[in-house]
Amino acid sequence: MKIIGPCAGIGSRLRPFTLSKPKTFINVAGKTVLEHILNRFSETFDSGTELILIVGYRKRQIIEFVKQKYSDKFKLTFIEQEPRGYNDDTPFYWGLGEAVYLANTCFEESSYTNTETDKRDGSLIFLADMIPIEEYSYLMYRYYESDVDGIITVVEVPEEDASSYGVVVIDKNSMIQKLIEKPKDFISNLAIAGLYAFSNSATKALFDIIKEYLDKRTEGSKEIYLTESLQDLINSGFKIAAINLKKGILDFGRPSEVLKGNRYLLEQQSVKVEEFKELNITSEKSYIKNPVYIGENSKIINSVVGPFVSIGADSLIENCILENCVIERNTNLKNVISEKSIIGSNVKVENISKNNLIIGDKSIY
Repeated sequence: MKIIGPCAGIGSRLRPFTLSKPKTFINVAGKTVLEHILNRFSETFDSGTELILIVGYRKRQIIEFVKQKYSDKFKLTFIEQEPRGYNDDTPFYWGLGEAVYLANTCFEESSYTNTETDKRDGSLIFLADMIPIEEYSYLMYRYYESDVDGIITVVEVPEEDASSYGVVVIDKNSMIQKLIEKPKDFISNLAIAGLYAFSNSATKALFDIIKEYLDKRTEGSKEIYLTESLQDLINSGFKIAAINLKKGILDFGRPSEVLKGNRYLLEQQSVKVEEFKELNITSEKSYIKNPVYIGENSKIINSVVGPFVSIGADSLIENCILENCVIERNTNLKNVISEKSIIGSNVKVENISKNNLIIGDKSIY
């Protein structure tokens, strides 16, 4: 199986943090979102599995990071999604549909005599700002053991929020009948949750369908959504099941969701005081309330930190009270009282008492 990860988008909902880095490079619980995702894949898939990343915005950062961290764990392939145009100096793209299609060159034409081989040679598509809470091994088990050509993960959302998502309508056997992108009228509360697995036959058919949409586009066309092509795939006879993620999903596409995801990940693993010496963490006259993450070479002086606080490496926290915050690396905070805040890398902030702060990289306050 080949893993496809579209990573080209600019993450406009995460501005100002994505002015200087890709959206999948937001740091939570000590790692980038992309690192959390790929670490979980490396625990599920065999070494040498092909990882195909579709890159665009800040592509060099992604390529260099992934090569450094994962060259020994995956066969790495990088494909660039060319910008559709620019707003000022910021690129914009043709959308998720085109990004997925660009991986078609990595799949050979094949005919299969059995379903098992067809599935094994298929594709797993993930979105770089979403992490299912369920184990990937469980999802792959459902894919291989079900009599289907593919699966799409879904999660239940409140009825009033359904119009903000792509949603699916299923039958009594959880087979998908309809997929609708951001429906105006309520038809389902099952939102597409960003992980797809398809057999090789279904993957190749999906590429052909997307290409038809790409060939018809004009300068005035909207971006190419994946949802329409998936509906055509089902209409052509492929059986695609919805897998309901009962435990939910971590969605890092919005600042408020970053804090929720950070909280969950910290509950799974927190830095202990016993690890401070090994990580060269200094804590003086401070109270650390777990769960927290504190990066190496950081100093916590005369402060109260936690719970649910992530602090990146090489940071200085002095005379602060912080709760439920994400603070990235090399950041200097003095006399700051805050909760529910996200503060970027290489930031210097002094003398602020305010909640819900959103401060981008390299800022000084």
